[in-house]
Amino acid sequence: METFIRQSEGLTLWAETFGVPSHPAVLLVMGATGQGVFWPERFCIQLAQSGHFVIRYDHRDTGRSSAVSALHPYTLNALTSDAVAVLDGLNVAKAAVVGLSMGGFIGQLMATQHPQRVERLVLMSTTADHRPCVAASLGIPTTKLLRLPPPTSAFQDYIKKARRHRPKSADDLYASAYDALAATYAGPKGCPTAEVKAAIRLASSRTDNLMAAFKHGLAVSASKNRLKLVRDIRVPTLVIHGRFDPLFPLEHGQYLAENIPGAQMLVLNMGHSFMWSWDDEVGAAVEGFLRLPH
Repeated sequence: METFIRQSEGLTLWAETFGVPSHPAVLLVMGATGQGVFWPERFCIQLAQSGHFVIRYDHRDTGRSSAVSALHPYTLNALTSDAVAVLDGLNVAKAAVVGLSMGGFIGQLMATQHPQRVERLVLMSTTADHRPCVAASLGIPTTKLLRLPPPTSAFQDYIKKARRHRPKSADDLYASAYDALAATYAGPKGCPTAEVKAAIRLASSRTDNLMAAFKHGLAVSASKNRLKLVRDIRVPTLVIHGRFDPLFPLEHGQYLAENIPGAQMLVLNMGHSFMWSWDDEVGAAVEGFLRLPH
């Protein structure tokens, strides 16, 4: 079921739910620039059929949620407040939070700023320190003072190419969006080309301004790292990370697992994105984790 939720700043957030509202809730939080529909529908339905009330939603500046004026920049704290507003709007007191990439940043902040709202935490393809990736995206050499490694050389080559060829038309923007998502896949299964193209077409049909989502990058850049903060997480946590993640190499996931008290870790032979190629494995891991006793 689709719904629109009004948050405290007056923004409207699109959300879609699967399953029975009285079942334990699972909030799916997508990565930067990604719409809620990037969580595969089959993945959502399978989670719901395992006995959960599953929620996916569009961040501000994506999909059918409100766009924000560039004159009013925001940080990850605002995106975290939006996630809590989605729970409020659906009358969900507490949820298991599954965060992918930037969604994992939000999950970390929810677990520390709003621990009473987080039942469990799944951190997927994410990090406690976005600075190496931000530096690479800006073409800035990473300093050895940063504890965690930058994106792979292949992904940095993609970033350099993308910065040289900025989109000038709607067709360029579509191609750029495809290239950006495709570049996040790695490992033996590679990129599910047909599904990624279909997702980009769907995303394009749900917004009048795909460029608005790039404000997420500014929000991340303006936010603090969470290297120390994650040590304060006190909810059961599962870290899922790709062995071949080109954005956040495996050390990023290992840092989370080593520094979040009691965290479990699962390493899969995937890259950064799991959608449409690792749905079954990730879904089974999440379902199994949610069934564990506290």
